[in-house]
Amino acid sequence: MSKCKSIVFVLLVVGLFAGCDTDKRNPVGGGLLARDAGRVFELNGLPLSAGKSFQELIFPVVMGEQEELLVGQMNGFVLRSLLRFRVPIGELAGNVGALPEDLVVDSLQIRLDIRSSRLPGNTSIVALQPDSPWEELEGFIDTLTLVESDFLTSPIQEATTQVLDDHVLITLPVTLLNAIRTVETDSPEVEILLEPEGAGLFLLDFFAREARAAGSNIPIPELHMVYTLNGVVERAVVEPQADTYWGALASGGPSEGLLMLSEGLFFGTILNFDLPSTIPPGATVNSAKLEFDIDLDRSYFSAFPFEIYHLEFPAGAADTVFTRYNTPLLADPAQSTYAFNQSLIQAWMSGAQVNHGLALSPLNFTSSSGLPSLLNSPPLLRWIVMRDVRLNLVYSLPPEL
Repeated sequence: MSKCKSIVFVLLVVGLFAGCDTDKRNPVGGGLLARDAGRVFELNGLPLSAGKSFQELIFPVVMGEQEELLVGQMNGFVLRSLLRFRVPIGELAGNVGALPEDLVVDSLQIRLDIRSSRLPGNTSIVALQPDSPWEELEGFIDTLTLVESDFLTSPIQEATTQVLDDHVLITLPVTLLNAIRTVETDSPEVEILLEPEGAGLFLLDFFAREARAAGSNIPIPELHMVYTLNGVVERAVVEPQADTYWGALASGGPSEGLLMLSEGLFFGTILNFDLPSTIPPGATVNSAKLEFDIDLDRSYFSAFPFEIYHLEFPAGAADTVFTRYNTPLLADPAQSTYAFNQSLIQAWMSGAQVNHGLALSPLNFTSSSGLPSLLNSPPLLRWIVMRDVRLNLVYSLPPEL
């Protein structure tokens, strides 16, 4: 073959290939996926089509042995704390067994050191007089109806609260202790209830008396009393005899559309995703990952264990059926992506399961059918608020013949 004919042949071959559409069309549209040569497709950032939180139940949680005291209101929760100080007046006066008549209380002040806070700029708290009896190891909830118990209080006239950068000072009127001294005891008790005031969203986490177990220098709550005895001004510092906190629902609970998981006041979340109809039939789901950011200003946790469930609504059944689809996951501030069993997405695509969305639930629940049931009481109240939830999928197609 001559040199001229060889060139013509090469041009013909190039022309034939140029006339063929060798670049297969993206099956789900541009901008949504990446594709490699092995017919494996990565679909990133599928947005949430709908989502809502739901309350699974309320369970009595005893918080009196925890190392923190919580006060605030956030996400439809209200947190209140109780403190009791036993003031050894007789012992301070060196006359145990009798109340010294010449002892005059000049000032009473309670100091609470802050461990951490959320939205501190909104902070406003008030000190009240507890009128209901209480114990440190008590669940402030009706265990028969699983509804928060009423707790009676009354204002403390002239009490003031000052919120500083790292601590809170509560100044009480001396008449509070003077009134208690009418009781026949040389160690009267001073009690206060702390709760949020106003509508601002915030959370304060104080050191409780149990935090002292972590070290002798831990600044647990203190009652500071200045008094005059025999014409001499004295000062005394009293540590709490009991302290505890509890959480309740406020203003109807979490707002519509809030995506939250919580323990204590147990809430789960349902997440709905619409899968692209352009994913070809016969596709195999290789992996599924849930991705979300955590609103740290409105969350309270260090790490939060949760599980993923499939939802079913059987005809004629009164309750939704929850089927667990994943081993426990751990929501962490430093992590945003959580892999789960892709067979659930595969079942949606094949039609074996109806896509009612994913249910996320705290780890303390388990169920093979019906509503999740409680495994055990959680060690503390904690919650996370999710935002910008999305779904990441990797799927593959059969090889072309």
